[in-house]
Amino acid sequence: MTQPKKRLVLFLPHRADPDQGVRVAADLLPLELLQIAALPEANGYEVHIIDAMVHDDYMERLDQLCDGALLFASSCILGFQVAHGARVAKKIRAKYPNLPMIWGGWFPSVAPELYLQEGIADAVALGQGELTFWDVVQALTAGESLESVAGLVLERDGKPFYTPHRAVVGFEKIPDVPWHLIDFEEYVARQNDTGPWKVRHKYPDPWKMDPNDPVRGFSYYSSFGCPEPCTFCCSPVVTGRRWKAIPGDVLAERLLGLQDRFKFNVMRFQDANFGVKEHRSNVFSEALIEAGSPFWWSGCYEIETIHRYKKESMDLMRDSHCHMISVGAEAGSEEQQDRIKKKIDVSHFESSLREMNDRDITTGCSWIIGYPNETPESMRETIRVAAEMKYKFRRSASDIFPFRPIPGTEDFDTTVKMGYQPPTTLEGWGAMLEYRLEIDDLQLPEDVVRTWRRYGVASTFYDGLAKEGAGWVHDLMRGISGWRLRNNNYSVPIEGRLFHAYVKTTGQNLKANTAESGQELDRTPGVTPSAPL
Repeated sequence: MTQPKKRLVLFLPHRADPDQGVRVAADLLPLELLQIAALPEANGYEVHIIDAMVHDDYMERLDQLCDGALLFASSCILGFQVAHGARVAKKIRAKYPNLPMIWGGWFPSVAPELYLQEGIADAVALGQGELTFWDVVQALTAGESLESVAGLVLERDGKPFYTPHRAVVGFEKIPDVPWHLIDFEEYVARQNDTGPWKVRHKYPDPWKMDPNDPVRGFSYYSSFGCPEPCTFCCSPVVTGRRWKAIPGDVLAERLLGLQDRFKFNVMRFQDANFGVKEHRSNVFSEALIEAGSPFWWSGCYEIETIHRYKKESMDLMRDSHCHMISVGAEAGSEEQQDRIKKKIDVSHFESSLREMNDRDITTGCSWIIGYPNETPESMRETIRVAAEMKYKFRRSASDIFPFRPIPGTEDFDTTVKMGYQPPTTLEGWGAMLEYRLEIDDLQLPEDVVRTWRRYGVASTFYDGLAKEGAGWVHDLMRGISGWRLRNNNYSVPIEGRLFHAYVKTTGQNLKANTAESGQELDRTPGVTPSAPL
């Protein structure tokens, strides 16, 4: 008698803590799980995807599905997702102690020993996981040892055991994802109804889009990896600086078919580095233009990538309805750029951002301060340059992050040698990265932190994110904040104090204003802090 196919349970933890009111991007589909589900689903396995973002009853679903399943698998990146995934896995392990547990994703790839130590992983997949996961499924089905599966970390005799290395492969080796495993309308509903825990689509809507049109945000992986050697990023270790991408014409054909099926109007590429190849970007853009550019799209590009692109290539991006690109600027000085191996020519910041701005393409620019051995002067210069870019390109973001040492990076090793003691548990790691940034933990010079905080306040007013008060109040706050950004002067932040006094005196409050407008303000902490002075 033929052995019946088994059930696979795939779980995506919360990306941010809903109990803290932290908002996450509801256009982020569970692509990590859809990617690894492709081969098993194509071969007849029963695959279930449970996403904590849209399934409020995720524990009940997991409890039912794990009973009799072949395996439980999960993936996470950084931040709260690490802690939440571990909490859920421990509950599943307690009830189903013999159920194999498989982990993958960015953080498990660089810290596999933690998952083994905490007893929630029978195997951790390293890096690109599609083929590895399929081999795991086949091995478990056949009752074979996972030691024969390349690309895993197992536990043997209380120590991590690494199976043979698995090379990165192109997308031609992997079927397109089985979209029927998710209900896209559940994600659309989260995007347009903030709900009890304040979900929103994090990336800004295309500024030319009719504000009355409901957002139908979609996301997609079109490439894997990144060729850059940045010392603060774990991608060089996880991907081996390999970059594999779907050809531009194939990508356009797939997405146009998906748009016809799901009717999305905004699409975000979740690629680490979308714009590596100019020709690919051009072919993709041309195909969308020919089809009438039926949706807006965004992706990650590099400053130097934009600098070397021909003007005609950027015109194609604009005409194909690219509405936003995310760029990692990272540091404001040439010296720091060289140290982190980013090696951006700082003179290209303004010229590259201007090329996008002139084409009505918003730029989300990110910076980092507090690198290992970074001088206060270097940090101040980064804040100065970030402020300059923010002032000159108001519609664009210019967010400053604190350096966080991530396992698997050159800078992590440096900080450990300097005496840094990293968290020793998944709960500890989940509390410190990306989403919960505690000022007291940064160990930055006091004057740098003060300037950084006041930059955040100035940016908030300059962007017009503080909605309380009359129009003339907003204009006044914006004028003062613009002057601060332009002149790099953050002494005596009188505008913040005046604004708080005005709101208090007039009896205004956030609830009343948001109820009137029908929209909630995004006051999520993190990134560039804008806490009270």
